[in-house]
Amino acid sequence: MNRMVLVDSSAWIGYLRPGRGAASDASDTLDRLLQEDRVVLCGMVELEIFQGLRPQERGRISELFSALSYIETERIDYVAAGERLGDLRRRGVTIPGADCLIGVLCLRHDLALLTLDGHFDHLPDVKRFPERTA
Repeated sequence: MNRMVLVDSSAWIGYLRPGRGAASDASDTLDRLLQEDRVVLCGMVELEIFQGLRPQERGRISELFSALSYIETERIDYVAAGERLGDLRRRGVTIPGADCLIGVLCLRHDLALLTLDGHFDHLPDVKRFPERTA
């Protein structure tokens, strides 16, 4: 069975406003994942996307997002993210709370993550899509 993939806002932005390079590669990957019905959405990503949408884009994106699998964020996710952020801070690393929460959701739901955001490099136990090879 193919793993479901939570798509971070950085990949969605590249998909919704196509460009070049890594964003273009992520857009192609996201297209394929959408066709395979493997994309998962969470509230934090939805929030990040909707805050940057133009009014004329909202209807189209709402329709797309309403067709996706959705995971709810629970209290245990916030606690786990807070603990992870504290551990990172003690090591001198600061990442946005939203990114940590997204990473925790991926771990709890056994999801891979499609992202262009380097903050997730500080969460090495979060499986990335496509898988990175060393």
